[in-house]
Amino acid sequence: MSISAPVAAPPAASPATTAAPPGTSRMHALFVAYGQRVIARAHRLFLWLLVGQWVAALVLALLFPSPAAWPLAAVGGSVFAGLAIALIRWRPFTFASRCGVALAQIGFCALFVQLTAGRLEMYFCFFVAIAFLSLYRDWRVLVIAAAVAISHLMLTPLWQSDAALSQAAPSSWSGAEFNLWLLLETAVLIWAGLAGRREMRETCRAQEQHQLLLEELEQRVRDRTKHLEAETAERERTAQALRQNEERHRNLLARLPIGVFETTRSGVVRYANSFLLGMVGLPAHFDPTIISLADGRIFPTVDRERFWHRLENEHEVRGFATTLRHFDGTIFHVVINARLKNAPGEPELMAEGTVEDVSVRKRAERELDVLHGQLMLASRQAGMAEVATGVLHNVGNVLTSVNLIVHDVQDRLKGTRLTHLHRVVEMLQREQPRLAEFLAQDPAGQKLPDFLAKLDEHLAAENRQLLTDVDGLVRHFEHIREIIVTQQGSTKLFGVLESIPPAQLFEDALRLNAESLDRHGIALDRLFEPTASVKADRHKVLQILVNLLKNAKDALQVIKPGERQIRVKVAAVRDDRIALSVEDNGPGIAPENLTKIFQHGFTTKPSGHGYGLHASVLAAREMGGDLTAESPGAGLGATFTLTLPVAKPAP
Repeated sequence: MSISAPVAAPPAASPATTAAPPGTSRMHALFVAYGQRVIARAHRLFLWLLVGQWVAALVLALLFPSPAAWPLAAVGGSVFAGLAIALIRWRPFTFASRCGVALAQIGFCALFVQLTAGRLEMYFCFFVAIAFLSLYRDWRVLVIAAAVAISHLMLTPLWQSDAALSQAAPSSWSGAEFNLWLLLETAVLIWAGLAGRREMRETCRAQEQHQLLLEELEQRVRDRTKHLEAETAERERTAQALRQNEERHRNLLARLPIGVFETTRSGVVRYANSFLLGMVGLPAHFDPTIISLADGRIFPTVDRERFWHRLENEHEVRGFATTLRHFDGTIFHVVINARLKNAPGEPELMAEGTVEDVSVRKRAERELDVLHGQLMLASRQAGMAEVATGVLHNVGNVLTSVNLIVHDVQDRLKGTRLTHLHRVVEMLQREQPRLAEFLAQDPAGQKLPDFLAKLDEHLAAENRQLLTDVDGLVRHFEHIREIIVTQQGSTKLFGVLESIPPAQLFEDALRLNAESLDRHGIALDRLFEPTASVKADRHKVLQILVNLLKNAKDALQVIKPGERQIRVKVAAVRDDRIALSVEDNGPGIAPENLTKIFQHGFTTKPSGHGYGLHASVLAAREMGGDLTAESPGAGLGATFTLTLPVAKPAP
């Protein structure tokens, strides 16, 4: 039997190898691993010891020859050694392997006693064997070995004769003493084994704490390493992003369509991008640091001092309008936005900012002002034309009524019965010599009084009708005069803001549209609250109100006559605002049109030009007011509200 293959010792306890199975603790796993290492060391010792004991048995068989000595040594030694070595080899960490080794040790001790014919010295092998078995630190193995040894010592005299034993064999009293010493040794070794196992547990507990601390430390190291790696990677990404941003920033400044600069209080230019250099007529590769702004050739000295004065006081300047001079001598308008720059180590103040060329904008603003003036002139003219059209329309309506009355008077005068009176006068003049006889006896004369009475009644009625027609003519001519007076009064102070009662403005507008509203069967409802006067241009307000009333009248054409209604209101909406509203019960305004109704050219009328409301809102805003439109929805009417500022009382 070969003993070259050593017993496989378990690996040293580590977090990986001592990981406890589910339901067990780490210390138990460490303890089991520690015990296996102890068993493995003891097994390695007993491998050599068993082989040596077998050889010793063969030697004793030679030294103490007997007929049965050699077979007993060869067979018994091979059985004891072979069984124990087999268990150590294939079942190293089981309790059976330790029991097998214990039985083999006691068996060899008994074999030695038998081969030496019971020599006293051989009995001490039992003490030595039990001492070696204590290396397992398993009290069960010691108990089994001691029990087998004591049993052997007690049973041997029963099955062997005295002649078979040497005279050196112990007596019965010596056997009892031997057993007691063997028990004492076993007890001491058990106590030592239990103490050793306690020490093993304490060692495993300390090892567990060390492993926990080590794992915690390793985890901290791993976490810190990951954190440092992440921080390093983040720093690298940040640095890369910073480099990319700096590169993009440089490229952006180079391609930015606006001038960027840095300059000192004394006029030294520290930086100027290519666009700014091009603005003043310098090439893009020109070195801006050789430019000085102090001489006033590029930046006028007065404007430069004013710029720095504001910058020193406010630390930031926005929208500083000035002019710069091109190197070819032309002047262009710019707007500068700048702030003071904190430049450590710089002996004087430094500013950084942008320069925007606004020459095109200035030119566009001038053109816009011209166009706005033209638009306002066209608005005024259109408003005047609107009012004049309303005046002429109303005067025309009145003249139509006058014409009808005149034709009626003419027809009445043509059919008058004054000719009958003329014939009666001629008859009376002809019969004057015999007038009494004619009236009393002549049939025609007898009818004359009744005829005159009826003629008088008819002529009186005709006179009353003529007087009524004349009163109508007077009333219509008075209406024409009021319309003309209203129009003349609204144009006396054109373009001048004055303090006007808002109700009076509405009454003037209604007077200009009264005939048209009456003719279209529109009921008018006035809701005029007592308010302060407004500060407005009478002519512009009249234009706006006439236009709103005309639009309301046009919107009501789809409503049945008798159901058409316009409500005009005057109310204070704030302490400084008065609202003049025109509300109708027409078809209303679609929601999508409410945002477009004041745009130039937008109209919902088939014959509209889309200019009236646009001009009205412009006029309202020129006077410091506004014009808005509201409509709850289709079929719910619309309300247009003109807000005007309250006139401040004269000091």
